[in-house]
Amino acid sequence: MKKFLKFFGGFVVLLLALLIILPFFFKDKIMERVKTEINNTIDAKVEIGDLSLSMFKNFPNLYVELENVTVVGKNEFSTDTLASVGSLYTAVDLGSALSGTQIKVGAIVLANAKVNAVVLESGKANWDIVKESDEAVVEEETGEVSDFKVIFEEVRIEDFFLRYADASIKTVLVVDDLDLTLNGDFTVKSTNLNVKSQITGIDLDYDGVKYLKKASVTLDAVIGADLQNMIFTFKENKLTLNELVFGIDGNVGMLEDGYSLDLKMNAQKADFKTLLSMVPDVFKADLKGLETNGALALTAFVKGDYKEDYMPSFGAKLAVDKATLKYPDLKESVNNITINAEVKHPGGDLDLLTADVNSFHFEVANNPFDAEIHVKNPISDPYMNGLFKGVIDFAKIRHAIPMDSIKITGVVTSDVSFSGKMSAIEKEEYEKITTNGDVKLKNFEFSTPDFPQGIKIISSVLNFTPKYISLTSFNSKIGVSDIQLTGKIEDYIPYVLKDKVLKGNFILSSNLFDINEFMTEEEDAKAVSDTIPLSVIEIPANLDLKLVSSMKLIQFDKMNIENVKGLIVVKNAKAQLTDLSVDMLKGSMTMNGSYNTKNIQKPAIDFGLDVKDFDINSAYESLSMIKKMLPIAMNCSGKISSDLKITSLLDQEMSPVMNTLNGNGAIHSKMIVIKDNKAFDALAAALKNDKYKRISITQFDMNFVITDGNVEVKPFEAKVAGHPAQIYGTQSVDGKLNFTMDMKLPKDELGKEVNQYFDKLPGFDEVKELDVAVKITGTVDNPNVKLDLSKAIKQAQQAVAKELERRAKKELEKKGKDLLKKLFK
Repeated sequence: MKKFLKFFGGFVVLLLALLIILPFFFKDKIMERVKTEINNTIDAKVEIGDLSLSMFKNFPNLYVELENVTVVGKNEFSTDTLASVGSLYTAVDLGSALSGTQIKVGAIVLANAKVNAVVLESGKANWDIVKESDEAVVEEETGEVSDFKVIFEEVRIEDFFLRYADASIKTVLVVDDLDLTLNGDFTVKSTNLNVKSQITGIDLDYDGVKYLKKASVTLDAVIGADLQNMIFTFKENKLTLNELVFGIDGNVGMLEDGYSLDLKMNAQKADFKTLLSMVPDVFKADLKGLETNGALALTAFVKGDYKEDYMPSFGAKLAVDKATLKYPDLKESVNNITINAEVKHPGGDLDLLTADVNSFHFEVANNPFDAEIHVKNPISDPYMNGLFKGVIDFAKIRHAIPMDSIKITGVVTSDVSFSGKMSAIEKEEYEKITTNGDVKLKNFEFSTPDFPQGIKIISSVLNFTPKYISLTSFNSKIGVSDIQLTGKIEDYIPYVLKDKVLKGNFILSSNLFDINEFMTEEEDAKAVSDTIPLSVIEIPANLDLKLVSSMKLIQFDKMNIENVKGLIVVKNAKAQLTDLSVDMLKGSMTMNGSYNTKNIQKPAIDFGLDVKDFDINSAYESLSMIKKMLPIAMNCSGKISSDLKITSLLDQEMSPVMNTLNGNGAIHSKMIVIKDNKAFDALAAALKNDKYKRISITQFDMNFVITDGNVEVKPFEAKVAGHPAQIYGTQSVDGKLNFTMDMKLPKDELGKEVNQYFDKLPGFDEVKELDVAVKITGTVDNPNVKLDLSKAIKQAQQAVAKELERRAKKELEKKGKDLLKKLFK
């Protein structure tokens, strides 16, 4: 007995050892085989964190688990993780596996999986990673159907996450926290499958608008499954989307090349309020506290075979009858809301689909509004017809729909109908399109706390034709500013439907336009001496507009811009100015050139400016370009005229990027007075003469060239403090100065130290003026001024030599006279 017990004990120990060791013995081979198969079929980087095999977790079954699996794309998707799986596990009945005819497993569980599906603008998808095979698939024809089966009890998906981002259609769909349980008896030919699924968060963003945010979906269903013929029939079921509850009837069959569908869906909880639960998220905040009533009917169906090149018949109907919306704190309501909409497709070519909003009607305070729209042939050549007709009184709308602090009044009357094919629009065959009617806006006023000045449109009339919209009148006020606009908008239908170029010709006039009203409080709070920063204004590439402007006064900061006249053409993301004349800075200016935003990150200018009699101090304080190009203009007074041609890139505050600034020009002035300038303060210190702290420069014509932000001033003649001077030099792009002023100065203005040195020289009292070179280096903020007296020293040397020569001659004459006197005594 003892020997038996020892033998049995040893056998148990050996069996336990085998149960522990064997899974690890096969693990590497299984892992290697899995990786080989993946590499043969997948063109992506696949990593498997671990493969676990255990006989203890689910004894006597073999527990199998894959952990931390990731799939990363290649090339343009090399930084994107396509999919990751936290865990995929099941338990295998070893006895069934050894039988060779079937494998019995328990639940198959997929946990913590994430999928990041990406489609580029080109249409290329990151999930297209299956390698193409050149080998033809050969099917073995044995004449017998294999009896091999995989039998499982349950499939579970836990905490599944999906993000689908399609740049080609500007759509982002996020499915967060999906849980699914599917169970049934898969060993029989016919069974009932129990399905329970729940998604707690669905986000849908299309073209920047969030239509769904944290929407919830649940499905609780019993599905009859004919596993032999692969036909699944919906029995007891309930599908919930937010507050909409649907019942599904019918079946789905699996075909070799598609699906056989016969399904009907009906809204079970049918009232108007449940429909509002599907309102895009961006508007949901406006629906709090809303009281509604009215009947709702929503049905949908699909019937027929769905294959790669064939669509089944399908359709949907929405009907709302005499619904109302009422906010408890407002006296008015939106009444008689009626909607009759339908989508139909008979099957086959998707171009046979039709979509009809047969009626859309509502009333506010007895003011009705109606709309219709009908679409057919959406793929080959969309045909549309419809109408918009009614009256909207904004003052009454405010009493029916909460607008918080928004103030709005005015009446819009519309009566517009349209019909036609897209092909006629593209071919500009406007005689085949019908667009009639007008939209009138009268006594419209709108203001908000963020826009307190508000806008008033006294009257506006838009007349519609197939080719253009005629703006026969537009008389408005924005705060104290007034704008009058007339003109035509052409090709508006292709612009709206096909994103084509919108053309227009307008005449703009205004008596006063105050730009300061559009600045923020932070900008208004800036110091008076600061220039209000601008930001880049993007010009859309699909605009082709001509604007003839005539504005009497524009106010910007503390600058008045008067008598603005000229032509502005907007085309190809560029604004072209032609003979745009303005009176400003106590002078006038004419501009020709362009502002280009084809590259919005690097906007560019190319301008020619003809300036007459600008006040130089006003220009310096108002124009950042003058501050950067000619900082010496600070604290200057006087008038300048200029001919200037420049090209440059602009930064995000619309200031020139100095190392890209190129051009040339000239500045003319009769007199400029300079004071409190660091360079001339330094000159006064060098000369020991405070007179030069405030000097005048008269009658000069200065030519300059700008190369990559470096300014070169050509030599020009002027009078500085009444003394003749020649000035020339450079200012580098980083603000370094290298200027020279060659001047003729009275010697008494050179200071005592200089004169004490020169006064000792014989003959110097005959010299009235000295040639002095003033060298200005350093930077604008820290100039370095030195006197170059080399020419003055040469003058002194010449004066001394002349005096010595004179004295020597005089002495020689004296000696000659003395000699003659001695000879003739």
